[in-house]
Amino acid sequence: MDDWLVWLTTGGTLGIGLITTVCAMCLPLLIIGGLAVFLIRRAGQSNAARQAAQAWASTTGTVLMSTIQVRRSARSRSEIPVVVYHYEVRGQMYQGQVIRAGDQYGTIRVIGQAQATIARYPVGMSVAVYYDPANPANAALER
Repeated sequence: MDDWLVWLTTGGTLGIGLITTVCAMCLPLLIIGGLAVFLIRRAGQSNAARQAAQAWASTTGTVLMSTIQVRRSARSRSEIPVVVYHYEVRGQMYQGQVIRAGDQYGTIRVIGQAQATIARYPVGMSVAVYYDPANPANAALER
């Protein structure tokens, strides 16, 4: 039995094959696990941002731009609503484009959702802007 262990650890052909097989099986699991950890962490950040935004102050702003940004890849096409607005806090002007607090950490978009979002925010419209009193540059249109 000791000879088998020495042969395996010193690079016998069966040992290399076994190590390669184990690595080939574990690598996809490690990648999927890492992706899952990343997505769970981002979802947590998004939820924390939405919770924090519930206590934010509000001011009035004006929509400067409301459009849909189209992104294409080899296999897909996505539409992203872009709403740019400006607002004033304690005499200082700010500009923002976060629509919903927490969305800066990622969101799942539904087909047609972008059109519905920009329809709610036409250019020139007066809107409520929610902002972090500790950092007024951190703002969103929806909490």
